[in-house]
Amino acid sequence: MVAEASYGYSIEPVPAEKRHYSFWDNFAIWFGAGVSIAEFWAGALLVPYLSLPAALAAIIIGHAIGNLLLSIIAWMGVESGVPTMVLSRGSLGRRGSYLPSILNYLQLIGWTAVMLVVGAEAMQAVTSSFIHADLYLLWIVVLGFLVTVWSLIGPEKWRGLEKVSAALLLVLTAWLTYVTISRFGFWRLWSMPGKGGMSWWVGLDLVVAMPVSWAPLVADYARFSRSSGGGFWGTYVGYFISSGLFYFIGALTNMAVGKPDPISIIASYGLGIPAMLIIVFSTTTTTFLDVYSAAITFKNIKPDADARKQIILVGVLGTLLAMVFPVEQYEWFLLLIGGAFVSLTAIMVADFLARRWLYRDGWRVIRVGVDVDWASIVIWGVGFAFYMLLAAVSLLGLRIPVVDWIADNFGSTIPTLILVTALYVAKLAAERGRG
Repeated sequence: MVAEASYGYSIEPVPAEKRHYSFWDNFAIWFGAGVSIAEFWAGALLVPYLSLPAALAAIIIGHAIGNLLLSIIAWMGVESGVPTMVLSRGSLGRRGSYLPSILNYLQLIGWTAVMLVVGAEAMQAVTSSFIHADLYLLWIVVLGFLVTVWSLIGPEKWRGLEKVSAALLLVLTAWLTYVTISRFGFWRLWSMPGKGGMSWWVGLDLVVAMPVSWAPLVADYARFSRSSGGGFWGTYVGYFISSGLFYFIGALTNMAVGKPDPISIIASYGLGIPAMLIIVFSTTTTTFLDVYSAAITFKNIKPDADARKQIILVGVLGTLLAMVFPVEQYEWFLLLIGGAFVSLTAIMVADFLARRWLYRDGWRVIRVGVDVDWASIVIWGVGFAFYMLLAAVSLLGLRIPVVDWIADNFGSTIPTLILVTALYVAKLAAERGRG
């Protein structure tokens, strides 16, 4: 029997009496996850290619789509009480879930590095005005240490810490939004046309990629929820508000200065200590999710692994990678994540909803006798290849009959979701027909 204090470090189903997360607990976790310099940076990628109205439309629609997928996986976590990579056993099989677990483990180390890089660069930009020294590497180490310690505290103790952090971040974010709008003249920027060079659909892909990148770990936290509604809506609303806002602030500030790197804007605000608090708290409340979930993901492959040792290992690896991470490849990093996990998320959501509502034969995580579902693996691979082909058409200018028309008119995300869902539902229908 798993001891109560260790449920946060186990992949066993969390029993009902040990679940304490409410709507507000989930809201606090995912609001904190969305208050991120990475979201600020990603929003800046949308302009000046798109106008601000077009960027805002992509931000709202992209988050509506991505958050729906994210929150359905959270719902699955509440229903089952297990982490996301364990959930993937339901559609891919027990050993079939090892492949996405490996990819997720690697992407979470990558995300840890990305978050430490943007956090350290922001800290360097803010402090350089009064500390005339390059402390970039020091900030990476300091932030990496804080993130690792926060991750080690464990889910049982996050409830209070996350609520305090969310309240502070809410105040600081409101202040940052006010300063941004008043500093740059909102309506002047709003009326500026986009310069082209990126289609609206690629912009939508860059937005959807962010919430979908959280789908492989959202159930790691939702499994502690008391109700499906609290897990679903706490996740949806919390992340939608904060991530959507930070995307838009990034787009707004980049439209104002015409630079792809918006971090230097933070230094020009003159916010000083408040800016530093935003950076430290946002980096910590976002990145600890990556570190903790990497450890839980590893346990799906090796259940007897020590999760606390894995947390320390991932924290160290993320910190070391941050020192050499090529941040100029951030856009492609987002798209690669989208390619891998849009398809996987579509399969998991289709499996859950089809078995629950279409066939009403009972959805379950473990299917007896299914070690590797090769048909699901193939569908996942087809979806990944299709997504990346569409993205290459949009970003590299490849012209492939039919494919280029789909990419130009619908981007990568929505066509991939439709294709993968259709293929997977057809697979389920064929299985039922044989049965």
